[in-house]
Amino acid sequence: MNDLQPMDTKELSERGFKGISATVGGVAILVLKGIAGMLGGIVGVGIGVIAMGLGISGLKGHTKTDKTGGAIAFGTGALFALAGVSHWHIPFVSALAGIPAGLVTVGAVGLIGYGLYNAFRFIRGLRHRA
Repeated sequence: MNDLQPMDTKELSERGFKGISATVGGVAILVLKGIAGMLGGIVGVGIGVIAMGLGISGLKGHTKTDKTGGAIAFGTGALFALAGVSHWHIPFVSALAGIPAGLVTVGAVGLIGYGLYNAFRFIRGLRHRA
């Protein structure tokens, strides 16, 4: 029954923003994962360290949104650093560090899926408003 009534303007704009930002974020993570393997993984470690630094500064924020974003950035940075280390061909470490590289891909695909779902709901909400 909810689908027959027009969506609230605020909810509609939030769906559109989530749809675009999550899809773009997922694609950006996949691109960064591809770049992370360059120069034998050194670029991945560098990207990871930068993202972890940004995450730490976000964790020091005062609002819940800042802390959530900081935690996500820190976790993503750690995964990118480990994905970079997986290219160093150290016998045991490379095998264990390959797992986070797979998690980055799964997370990025999940983020793209979430974004496309919200974009679909946004377009559907626009149709019901007309």
